[in-house]
Amino acid sequence: MFDIQVNDRGQITIPKQLRDQVNIFPNDNLKIDIDEHGRLVLYKKDLIDDLEDLIKRDLINEGYAEEDFAEKILERKKELAKSLMKMVEESDEEFERGEFTSLEDLKKELNNEGRL
Repeated sequence: MFDIQVNDRGQITIPKQLRDQVNIFPNDNLKIDIDEHGRLVLYKKDLIDDLEDLIKRDLINEGYAEEDFAEKILERKKELAKSLMKMVEESDEEFERGEFTSLEDLKKELNNEGRL
């Protein structure tokens, strides 16, 4: 456990040992929440968290009310995580069969298409 002090501006410094341990780097985005016991929980945002705004937009378009968001967002994040895991498994299988493109080939293709 680490002791952290809040300064006059409400800022905290995360000790280097802790940053190294959990791979927090400059400019990383973190989220803070309150658990069921009133404790603060700080965690590093991930890809699924970044998609939360898109999920909210979809829920609004589907007619859900804001009070339904917490439950529905959790459901959608789980669905996304399952889909991503399936994609990873399929990619692993393709790699084992030798069906893959090298990073250099991908860069060349993107460059030729004017996307890089």
